[in-house]
Amino acid sequence: MTRARTTSRTTSAKAGSVFGSRAAAAAFGAAYASPLVQGHLRTLARLESADAAEVREWQLSRMARFHRQWGRPVPYYQAHPEYLQGPLDDLPVLGKETVRGLAGSFTNPRVPARRVTTGGTGGRPLDLRISYASFFTEWAHIAHVWGRAGVRPTDPKITFRGGSLGEGFAGRPILFQPTYNHFLVSPFHLSDRTFEDLLDRLDEFRPMAVWGYPSAVTPFARWVARTGPHRALNRIRAVLLASEGAFDWQLTLFRDVFAAPVVRWYGQSEKVVFAGECPRRTGAYHVAPTYGLTEIVDGRIVGTGMTNAAMPLVRYDTEDAGTLLPPGPHDARCVCGSSFPVLTDVRGRWDQSLVYGTDDEPISTAALNFHDSSFAVFDRFQFRQERRGEVELRVAAARRPETSDLTRARRLLQERVGDRLRVSVTVVPPDTLLSIRGKGVTVDQHYRPARTQERPGMP
Repeated sequence: MTRARTTSRTTSAKAGSVFGSRAAAAAFGAAYASPLVQGHLRTLARLESADAAEVREWQLSRMARFHRQWGRPVPYYQAHPEYLQGPLDDLPVLGKETVRGLAGSFTNPRVPARRVTTGGTGGRPLDLRISYASFFTEWAHIAHVWGRAGVRPTDPKITFRGGSLGEGFAGRPILFQPTYNHFLVSPFHLSDRTFEDLLDRLDEFRPMAVWGYPSAVTPFARWVARTGPHRALNRIRAVLLASEGAFDWQLTLFRDVFAAPVVRWYGQSEKVVFAGECPRRTGAYHVAPTYGLTEIVDGRIVGTGMTNAAMPLVRYDTEDAGTLLPPGPHDARCVCGSSFPVLTDVRGRWDQSLVYGTDDEPISTAALNFHDSSFAVFDRFQFRQERRGEVELRVAAARRPETSDLTRARRLLQERVGDRLRVSVTVVPPDTLLSIRGKGVTVDQHYRPARTQERPGMP
């Protein structure tokens, strides 16, 4: 049943808040229309309909050229030139510990770059350098996947992803970002009140996609199912899921509620493998040959990237697992028509470990990610929760962190979550952050929320 809605905002006020900063949106639109992005889109479209042999030949040629131009100045490859020469099969796989311990040795000193850290979903963030051009390349591959559902990066969207929307934004849970043409909804404020406020703002906006973490989209989808249909959501063409794996019941929920397909893709901050889910086969991801070369070694997904000139990684172990199905002959290719290899059974890094806020709202650890160099001082971390609205960040490092490091980490996290969680930081021995099998545990959860229907794994 649709509820009648009123709003105190005037039409002109809405228009000013939503469409006021056109310069930023125009800049992103220009980037999307740039030769770099459009060139990648054309190449992807051409290769996806080509024979598998032609795709492979193009990829090996492109990789050799990329390594000649950007790999040679990298100190690690100067000391180990075999990584840029012989067949990949004969080379040792580069583990995260090697890259973590020698991060500077994998950096091309000639390429301007942005310093980032991985989200640390496995409990150990990694310090990286990302070339500015690779951010545009990333968007080209995302645009290719979104385009299968008729959505462009510049289209209006509702986004449930990370963002510092706590006290730094006066406690507001919703922010309009004209650059990406979306309403960004804080994953720390997933409540009926937030959703009601969001719908009040959408009358003139008319979003074409819902984008975000599955665990953050789920409460909104349930609210829409309970209170809708809503006219403002009639134009939704796709639900775009990122950063986490999704349960089958969530995929069904999203398709039913929004009457739109679910679009997913696989990638990592290290930028070595990118794959978009097949529109005809759930759980099958077509690997983009323009992004990197993908292998399966001892069951693990190993990638050689060729988009990030600032830190090119060769035979890098993502620590994810999967199965790679080679493309068949032209007359036996995928039912969707793609000639790209298929990655299936992807598992490992993606999870939906949750902590719970002051009102028992679920907060994904993907929202509490560690894309900040301040967290690079920690070797491992883990969230521990025993009480509602409180979370302890437990950290470990070979050298005990300074008090200032702990203070800064607590402040940065507290700014992200605002009043939804009270954050504390504690230094602990490294082995206390591992499971009995030695695997990093992202969330040590000891609190059971009252609203158990919000928990993943339950319909």
